[in-house]
Amino acid sequence: MSTHTDSLGRNALIIAFLINLIMVALDLTYGLMMNSASLLSDAANNSGDAFILGSSIIVLSSTTVVKKKIALLKGIIMTVFGLWAFYHVYLGLIGESQLSGGVISLVGVVSLIGNTSVALMMQRHQHKDINFKSAFICCRNDAIASTGIILAGLLVMFTSSVWPDIIIGGIIATIVCQGGIKVIRLSLKPITPVKEDDCCD
Repeated sequence: MSTHTDSLGRNALIIAFLINLIMVALDLTYGLMMNSASLLSDAANNSGDAFILGSSIIVLSSTTVVKKKIALLKGIIMTVFGLWAFYHVYLGLIGESQLSGGVISLVGVVSLIGNTSVALMMQRHQHKDINFKSAFICCRNDAIASTGIILAGLLVMFTSSVWPDIIIGGIIATIVCQGGIKVIRLSLKPITPVKEDDCCD
């Protein structure tokens, strides 16, 4: 990987990391305020991604073996955060949520803009190595989750029910767990010595 390409990749990861931190703060603030399962599930999603992207920046210049070990850790953490998101879905089921569909949708729109931009950046770099590949999976999941949040907010507005929020929250939690499992599988694939150096040129 050339110095210029490496710099571009690092900058993309840093931007993605900062956007995820902003999304975590936004989701947690309004999610806790309204006890919204969808926003809190997304907060869990973005919290895991913030760690994943942060670690991706640190290991950017490491060997493939190190990157695979970190990717395994990332996958495990993604799965754990997904299970944590399911816990918030459970809290939504037993709690008395005071939801504002308009606020949920607005947060979803902001998240969609940020996460789609980040996903497109990561897509350009995902072919380089497992480090960028796992980061792309995270960012793509964020964009999908943001669309779900917008839908949840609209359905809450039109139905005056907490169920759309709970259902979307469960779907997001599932996406997080599936993404984590996929990264774990990628990290456990054997290294191909012949192509290892070529992938990063």
